[in-house]
This record gives sequence, C-alpha cells and structure tokens, in this order.
Amino acid sequence: MTAAAPFWRSVYDFLEGRSRAAGLLRMLISLAFVLVIWQVLATYVVTNKLLLVPPAEVFRALAKESGNGALWTNALATVSAVAASFPVAVLIGVAIGLALASSRLLALTAGPMLTALNSVPLVALAPLFIAWLGLGFASKFVLVTIFTIFPVLVTTETGLKATDKVLIEAARSFNASRWQVFTTVSLPFALPFIVSGIRVAWARALVAIIIAEFFGSFAGFGFAILAAGQSFDTATLLAYVIMLGMLGLMGSIFFEWLERRLAPWRQE
Repeated sequence: MTAAAPFWRSVYDFLEGRSRAAGLLRMLISLAFVLVIWQVLATYVVTNKLLLVPPAEVFRALAKESGNGALWTNALATVSAVAASFPVAVLIGVAIGLALASSRLLALTAGPMLTALNSVPLVALAPLFIAWLGLGFASKFVLVTIFTIFPVLVTTETGLKATDKVLIEAARSFNASRWQVFTTVSLPFALPFIVSGIRVAWARALVAIIIAEFFGSFAGFGFAILAAGQSFDTATLLAYVIMLGMLGLMGSIFFEWLERRLAPWRQE
C-alpha cells in the first residue's frame, strides 16, 4: 500500500495538469463514467425502453441517421443558424455592455428594462416571432440572437466596471488618453469576463435554437428531437441530444482556448 501511494499521487498530479494528454484523459474518464452509469440505469433501474435505452442502441440510431443523411441535413440547419446569429449576438452584447459601462445615466435608465427582457422566458416569445417572421431561418436567427445577447452584455459591463482603478490612475499619470486607457487597461482587464460571458452565451444559443426549431422548422436538431419524441423513438431522440452535447463541448473547448490566447496572464 505504501509503495502504491507514490504511483497514485503521480497519477493524480498528472490529471491535475494542463497538458493536452491530461485533458484528454480526464475527458475519457468522464465519458466512461457516464456510459457505465447510463448502462446500469438502462439495464437495472429504468427497464422501459420508451423511457431509456442503453448506449449501444443510441449509437446504432446515430449511425442510422448518419447513413440515411438525416443527421447531416439537420446538422446543417442547426449549425448554420447558430453560426450566423451567434457572432451578431456577441457583437451587440459587447457594444451594449460597453455603452452601459461608459454611461451611468444610460445604465440607470436602460438597466431595468434589459433586466426585465432577460427575465422573459424564450418559450413565451417563440410563437410570436415565428408568427411575425414565419417558419425557417429568419425566426431562428432572431430568437437565438435575442436569447444570447444578455450573458455577453452583463459580463462585458461587469468586467469594464471592475477594472482596477489603480491601473487606470497609473495610465492617466502617464497622460494616456481615454482611448489608450480603454485599449491598454480596461479592455484587457475585462477580456476574461467577456469570454466567460461568451461561453455561457454559447450554451444559451443551443437552448434557443432547439426551442426555435421545436416551434417553427422543417429541419434541425430540435425538429428531429421533437419528431423522435412524438414517435416514441427514444434512441434517436437521445442520439440528437448527444450531438447537441458535442456542439456544446466543442464550443466550450474553443472559447477556453480563446481565453488562453487573449488573456494568457490568467493562466499564470
């Protein structure tokens, strides 16, 4: 037991590391844990296959959807809508957050209204926007954009307002202009906040696109999930849920990499 302790300690230290190998191994361990729990639940706890099916059946359904082309058609519909609306939402969120952080009067005036809009459930607005814009891309674009703006807006405003006042005064003591203070002090300080907001916004964008496709779409992951649910095809439903999870994971990994590139001092 004593001889094994250094080995397990080295394994623990390796898993805590920031190397790509450590990250990949952590991901594989998490995946294996989820699959084991899922298999046990589907075999011994939830035996009704209308409610839960084993992982193997889900992967077979995923292969079937891929083989007949439905997976790629739905993926194109969902990913294209998110790819078009998400950057627009980020730009608008950063712009509004910057404006609110720069003007106390604007923050006091517009803040309560923005808070109220952020509190409105997207499900309540989806039928209205679909009635206005019709089925298809336009309604999905608007819904995803609106639902995604607020995390970026809030974190941008918070990050800019949280900038260390000592750093700002130090920059001004060297006769830095407002623009120079913003680009060399405030923006770099706020970048980790902004990227964190973008990561949250990415998750909300995936929720928004599914809701939009539930109400008004002829293709997409949300449309496929709804169709599978209505026909009690649990395996196909879970297959598309897994694809959504993969999209979320890829986005999270990308934005984590982006934060390391834009704010490397945060890793020190």
